[in-house]
Amino acid sequence: MSQVTSVGTPSEGNKAIGGIPTVYYFNLQSRGRGEVIRLFLEDAGISFNDHRLSLDAYNMMVKSGEIAKLNPLKSLPVVEIEGSKYVQSYAILRLWARQLGSYDGKTDLERYYVDAITDIASDWRSKWVDSAFRASDSGLGPKGDQEEIEYHKSFTISKYASALNTHLSTNPLSAGGPFVLGKEITYADFVIFQIAHDEGWADLRVIRALRNW
Repeated sequence: MSQVTSVGTPSEGNKAIGGIPTVYYFNLQSRGRGEVIRLFLEDAGISFNDHRLSLDAYNMMVKSGEIAKLNPLKSLPVVEIEGSKYVQSYAILRLWARQLGSYDGKTDLERYYVDAITDIASDWRSKWVDSAFRASDSGLGPKGDQEEIEYHKSFTISKYASALNTHLSTNPLSAGGPFVLGKEITYADFVIFQIAHDEGWADLRVIRALRNW
């Protein structure tokens, strides 16, 4: 099953990024990399078309070759704006941050820090995906390896949550507010929020304020 919903009304933000994006992603109950893109767009007041695919619909598109036309890696999310296609969710967020002139810091050091925190969360996200799902020529499905899932829960989650807690509680750039850059929200905050949400909040103490955001 596939469902498309129009979200928001066109704004100056749409002009800055080149139009109204269509976001292709799974319907995963507000989970995953595609949800980070949706959160960013809604916070920035940017209208978009939300194209949600069930796993069965995605697998059918993999078999038919339709997904490969969107992305040679056959992975989602994919964003399409005025016929141009964009892949790799965090690269998309970085592009939009540059186009909007916000969400990624004002100095080279701030931008480095935002990128570094995002990369840590990205590594964590990849570990989560690898523990739960298996890709094949037929599409995507649950991995079903309970031992690997338990290892992820017992070791991987605490490893990455602890690292992020340390960075965000000790780096002066994070002081003075609940966000990666203190009082200034960045695309990294959406990334951390999403992985924390997907992992049951994972004892990420320094971002508890984001739970009501």
